[in-house]
Amino acid sequence: MARLLVVEHEPDAPAGVLGGWAAASGLTVATVRLHAGDPLPSAAGTCDAAVVLGSERTAYDDAVPWLAAELAFVARLLTAGVPVLGICFGGQVLARVLGARLYRLAEPELSWLQVTSKHPGLPEGPWPSWHVDAFDLPAGATELAVNEVCLQGFAIGPHAGVQFHPEATEAILASWLANTDPPPAQDVTDPFFKGADGAWKQASVNAGAFFSAWLDGSLAGR
Repeated sequence: MARLLVVEHEPDAPAGVLGGWAAASGLTVATVRLHAGDPLPSAAGTCDAAVVLGSERTAYDDAVPWLAAELAFVARLLTAGVPVLGICFGGQVLARVLGARLYRLAEPELSWLQVTSKHPGLPEGPWPSWHVDAFDLPAGATELAVNEVCLQGFAIGPHAGVQFHPEATEAILASWLANTDPPPAQDVTDPFFKGADGAWKQASVNAGAFFSAWLDGSLAGR
């Protein structure tokens, strides 16, 4: 049974859809809750794959107390060839370890997202998006998805990073809204909650397909 390590940065940013997919896939999941003071493993060999989740922090802010250790841990995973999936902040961490530039967007991207996919393993949407930072394409990586705002995903070997939130559920988005001060405008947030049942169901299906494509290695080399 494959061992999946999940790195969680905030109590309101859990594995969500990823957790259900992992259980259905027969994976053994261990979660490191950095917000609760859990230490990262000292060795890369403690897991067969790893997912680095989102955060309200900034992946280029070296004042974040646990960031240096996380960057070093992700670097060890890459060196050991352990597949890494970075989601939003996690994708920015992966991109930074790979030497890419991170930067602040002119405006936050809070919306249902359709992307131009460059790989059949990544559906085009809808995807929930909630971020203010972005990444450039790391050297040697291939684009997985783009839109008019920024690069939305990349792959390099068995590793992938995405800027949107395939793991998010309606409840997770509601908690982000409740914890955002000042809250986004209602016309921004209403599409997530009003008449959106079909979008959430499709996003969950899309997420399962994407997670499976990452884990089985079919994103690699395309």
